Amino acid sequence: MLLNYFEESIIKNSKLPVEWQSQSSLDELQAFLQLNWEQRTVFYDDGELKSRQQFLGFVGQKGLRTQNYIGTIVFKGQQLNIFPKVFRTDRGDYDTDALDINHLMRNLVCWLEYCSKIDYPYINITSELNDTNNLRDLFVALYIRYVKGALDRGLFYRYEDKDEDISTIKGKFDIKDYFTRKIPAGQTDKFHCTFSEFEFDNTLNRIIKYTCKSLINETSKENQKLIRHILSKLNDVSDVRCTPNDCDTVRLSRLNKNYSVILSMSKMFLLNKTSTYNMDNSEAFCFLFPTEILFEGFIGGFMQSVLEGKAKVKLQASDMSVFSDVLFAGKSFGKSHRMKHDILVEHLQKGIFILDTKYKEIERFEGNDDILTLVNKEVSSGDIYQVITYAHTRGISDVYLLYPLYRYEDIEPDAPVGVNTSVNSDQPINVHLLRLPFVFEDDVENTKSKLAKVINDIFDLKY
Repeated sequence: MLLNYFEESIIKNSKLPVEWQSQSSLDELQAFLQLNWEQRTVFYDDGELKSRQQFLGFVGQKGLRTQNYIGTIVFKGQQLNIFPKVFRTDRGDYDTDALDINHLMRNLVCWLEYCSKIDYPYINITSELNDTNNLRDLFVALYIRYVKGALDRGLFYRYEDKDEDISTIKGKFDIKDYFTRKIPAGQTDKFHCTFSEFEFDNTLNRIIKYTCKSLINETSKENQKLIRHILSKLNDVSDVRCTPNDCDTVRLSRLNKNYSVILSMSKMFLLNKTSTYNMDNSEAFCFLFPTEILFEGFIGGFMQSVLEGKAKVKLQASDMSVFSDVLFAGKSFGKSHRMKHDILVEHLQKGIFILDTKYKEIERFEGNDDILTLVNKEVSSGDIYQVITYAHTRGISDVYLLYPLYRYEDIEPDAPVGVNTSVNSDQPINVHLLRLPFVFEDDVENTKSKLAKVINDIFDLKY
C-alpha cells in the first residue's frame, strides 16, 4: 500500500495499511521511528532537544499525524510518503493524487545542493538521480559513492586488539595461562598473548563490507556495479555479520574523520535492516528531513551563491546579545540572551541585513483587497517582535521575513512593509514580508532565475 500525505495531516487509523492498524503494530512503528530519530544527526542538526521522536504524532488507535518532516517511511512493506505543504497549489488543496515521489526527490536534491546546514556528503548529487527509483535508492547511491571515494583515496588500516594463542610471544603474555593450561596440555609452544596489529581486516571495513552486501540486491544496476567494485577492494576483509551496536565500538582519529560519515550512515542502514521490524522479509526504512531547516538552509545557501563577491552571508549568526550586560546588586554579569539570526548579510556597500526564514503558509498578497487584515491574520506577532528586536539591537532600519510560495505560484510584484516607529520615530524599522519561490518544477533553472531576481531586488542589485 502506498500513502501520500502532506505535512501536518491527520491519517485516520482506517486509512492506514492493515499491517499498521493494530496497537501493537503502531507501538512497533513508534519504536522503529525512535531508532531513526536517534540517528538523524547523520544528516542534520535540527536543534530539537526532545529525546522522543518527532517524525510522526501518535494518537493511539485513532491514527497518525504527520509533522514538519518530509520524506519516506517504509514499514512492514507499506510506504508512507510525506510531502511539503507548499506542494499544494493553495492552502485549501488536499488532493494528493498527483503527488509523485520522484518530484519530491528532485526538489530535495535541489534544496540540499545549497543547504549548508545539512551535514551530508553530497557528491555531484544531481547526476545520481538518473538510475534511482525511490528515495532510499538515492541515499544508497550517495553512500556507496562516498565509500568508493574514501577507498580510492586510500585503504583504511587501524590497530586491532587481539587476544589469542600464538607461537611467538608478543604484547602482554599471560604467564598464568601458560603454567596452568598450556604445560599440562602439552602445548609448550603456544603462548596466550594480548597485542595490537595494524590491520586492513578491521571492524570498520567489516561493517562497510557487510553493509554493502546487504544493499546489493536492493538497489539499481548502476549501484550494484559500484558495490561490486567496493567489494573487490575489500576482498581480504572477513565476512562478518555486523549490527548497529558494532558501529559504536569504532573510534576514529582526526586523520580518518572522512570515515565518520560512512560509519554513521552504515549504522543507519543497519538499523533500517533490523530484523525486529521486518515482517516476512519486507523492507523497513525511514528517510525524513525537517522542512524548516531545508527552507532556511536552501535560501541561505542560494543567497550565498547569488551574492558571492558582493556580500558575506552567514547562517545562524550569533555574535550579539539582546542584553549587553546584566546588573545585579552592583555587579556586572555580562551579556545575556544571545541573538541567533537565520540569515545575516554583511553587504560590502550597503551594510547589515537581517533575514529570518519562516516556513509557514500565508495567503497571496497580490489581488487581496484587505492587506491590513491579511497581515494581521497571517503574520505572527512573535515573528514581528523578534525581527524588530534584531533591528533595534543592531541599529538597522530594514529587516525581512521570508516565506515560501506555493507550487506553481508566480512571484508577487509587490510585498507589504510593516513600519514601526515606536522605538525611534526618526528612524523607523521596516519589516518586509517577502514570499520566495521554493518548489522546483521541470524547469529548474527558471525557478533559480526567479529566486535570484527576488534576492537581488532585496539589495537593489542589477540582475
